Amino acid sequence: MSSSVFIMRVGMALLELAYATGCATAVAQSLQCSVGSQPARLGQDFTWTITGRDLAQPLPTFTPAQFAPDWLLQGQQESSSGDASGHSDQSATLVLYPLRAGALALPAVAVGGQQCPVQTVKVVDHAQGEAPLQWRTRFAPARPYQMQQMRVELRVIGGGNLVWTTPQPRSPQALLTPLAPDSRTETVDGKPQQVQVFAWSALPLKAGEIDVEFGLLRAYAFGQLRVYAPPALTFEAQALPQWWPAEGLIGKPQVQTLQASRQLRLGETGEWRLRLQGAGVDRAQVLRVFDAWRAQPQPGLEIAGVEVRRGSEGPDELGLTGGAWEVRVFFRPLRAGTLKSAALRLDYFDPRTALPAVAWWSPPVTTVNDPRPVHLAQGLGGALALLGLLFALRATLCCLRRRRALRLALARLAAAHSADALRRAWLDLPPGREQRPAPTLDAWLLAAAMQDDATLRGAALALQHQLYTASGEQVSKNNTTAPAHAAVLAERLQQSLTACGWWLRR
Repeated sequence: MSSSVFIMRVGMALLELAYATGCATAVAQSLQCSVGSQPARLGQDFTWTITGRDLAQPLPTFTPAQFAPDWLLQGQQESSSGDASGHSDQSATLVLYPLRAGALALPAVAVGGQQCPVQTVKVVDHAQGEAPLQWRTRFAPARPYQMQQMRVELRVIGGGNLVWTTPQPRSPQALLTPLAPDSRTETVDGKPQQVQVFAWSALPLKAGEIDVEFGLLRAYAFGQLRVYAPPALTFEAQALPQWWPAEGLIGKPQVQTLQASRQLRLGETGEWRLRLQGAGVDRAQVLRVFDAWRAQPQPGLEIAGVEVRRGSEGPDELGLTGGAWEVRVFFRPLRAGTLKSAALRLDYFDPRTALPAVAWWSPPVTTVNDPRPVHLAQGLGGALALLGLLFALRATLCCLRRRRALRLALARLAAAHSADALRRAWLDLPPGREQRPAPTLDAWLLAAAMQDDATLRGAALALQHQLYTASGEQVSKNNTTAPAHAAVLAERLQQSLTACGWWLRR
């Protein structure tokens, strides 16, 4: 055997060995893609399983974009294992949600030299014996203007056992703010149906076509997730008239008084705190309105300043979106009395009539008190009270002094040991306030207006008789009775004369 023949036989043997090895490898590698039970149901989960054996590469990782827009990739679980004979197994389980009914395709899968072709899955919109879900969109008003507040609704009819979550719509041409959802029973197509209503306050930012994508709507049925893709909404927004200024208000604004200073003193600063709401109203528009108001004559008061800050971002009970502002107006009264400021004028474009309109806000009435007359009266009253107190103190001191003087005079009168001493002690008693001592007892009784007092009159006559009609001897004898007459006379005068009451009357 020649060397060339030997080489040829060896080459053929090597080729046969390589071919046999390649065939064994090709038989060992496998890739399978299996789908769950069919038909799939719209909104319910669907399982797609991919398995591979002895693959040279790992199974691919899928992204949601590979299944959009027909499927939602909810999750992907991967696993791998090997056995003692050297074989390796890989698997990937994908949880998908069909987003529309019909024949939906699953993408082809290729790993190395193995591949799964495109698979088609039949999707039905409802199970047998169940009513399909119905989707309806609404918007109002029917012909909205640019920057006009409007209402957008998404209604789900049917699905009474579903618990819904609020979708998150998107629109590049409008500002959307969610309103409270509602669930009620309505007659649809002649039958009572459960209707779930999702609503938004919408503000078209420009004229032309407005697109609203509601995104994916999720619900739960006895704890099981359902995912649906509601239809989009498209409507037209009208352009504003060219004669209406670009910075003008659209739709009637609402002005609410939150706090007001209704009672003030002259010189104090009052405050009105307002809430102004309007469709798409911005800070510049609010300042422009209040600057024009400040330029008007304000009778009896002066606007000291206006402070504007953003209010709540959510819609109020009227559904106004993104246009809530809190305004603080500071003012100073210039005079006392009841003051009423000029009304605030708000010009706006009325979309219902396509004409200009005016809204008014009247500031609360403020009562201003001038404390200066009150302070003056209080000062005068205090001065008079002080003078009265001083007068009362002086009168009290005078009364006490006169009472002491009367007590001493009565004591001297009661201690008189002779008729002459008794007469002098009696005459030392002043007959009244600011009166000079009387020269005689009769003059004293007359000055004291006591000439009708029988006791005092008798005592004066008896004393005069003792002093002027009897002889010296008799006077000397009668002087012994002076103390007795003095005690009686002092007691009687003490009863008739009171230091304060008598002399103040006189």
